[in-house]
Amino acid sequence: MSWKLVIRIIIISVLAVLLFGAATGCGEDLEPVVDWGDCSQKIGDHPCDFTLIDQNGKEFNLYDNHGKIIIIDFSAMWCGPCALAALEVEEIQKKYGDKVVYVTILIENLNHNSPSKLDLKKWAKSFGIESAPVLGGSRSLLSSDTSMGWPLTAWPTFFVIDENMILVESFRGFYAGLMESVIKNNLDSDTGVP
Repeated sequence: MSWKLVIRIIIISVLAVLLFGAATGCGEDLEPVVDWGDCSQKIGDHPCDFTLIDQNGKEFNLYDNHGKIIIIDFSAMWCGPCALAALEVEEIQKKYGDKVVYVTILIENLNHNSPSKLDLKKWAKSFGIESAPVLGGSRSLLSSDTSMGWPLTAWPTFFVIDENMILVESFRGFYAGLMESVIKNNLDSDTGVP
């Protein structure tokens, strides 16, 4: 191969890279780039991603729900107020459809152990939860240090994540109708782009 041919190949390659870069970098409607590695469970931050198994044996990944309001309900099967909250899950999920995902994470079963797949199925069936995920968790998800886990001081504890994957609020305990107003407030607010 002659040196002239090598130079032509190099020039054509450089031009192709420059043209491709110019063509792909000119979109005005590109999604913002978000550094998902920078996370904590502190209000105002991006929560850390997780993948857990639901009542149907499917993987649920938190960040797969980007663009929706995410309600995370940390509950225990032995907790009375958690059971009252569970009574509203299916109604809320059906009412708001694709705008909201209501996620229940069971941390303990009736014996204070991590729940089994059977426990998840029993919880979902007992409260008529068909269209929302009931996930199996453990105490390893919890920590008073928000960079290490979710801070819980009561059962149930709720966290609200907006469409931009920003943790916007948390509250503990169950009050009938509270979740409805929380969702409406977050749907009506314009949180902007992170």
